[in-house]
Amino acid sequence: MATLTIRNVDEKVRRALKKRAAENDVSMEEEVRRILAKSVQSQKNTRKDKIHHRIELIESVSMRPIGPFDLKAITDEIWNGRTL
Repeated sequence: MATLTIRNVDEKVRRALKKRAAENDVSMEEEVRRILAKSVQSQKNTRKDKIHHRIELIESVSMRPIGPFDLKAITDEIWNGRTL
């Protein structure tokens, strides 16, 4: 595990963290670890949500094939309609 030192924390923030830690029956250090972990996890979820949203948008404007794709039938139709 790594060690993280944070300097110049505002006194109001420190008191709020201390109060929050006491409410959760954990140390301030543990409370900060939980907050940081939750923050990072929510960022990952946000990125995944954005990716899924983009995929949904692309799928909403794309066309699905009506039937099976038959390249031979298409090329035969092109050649038969062509005049020499």
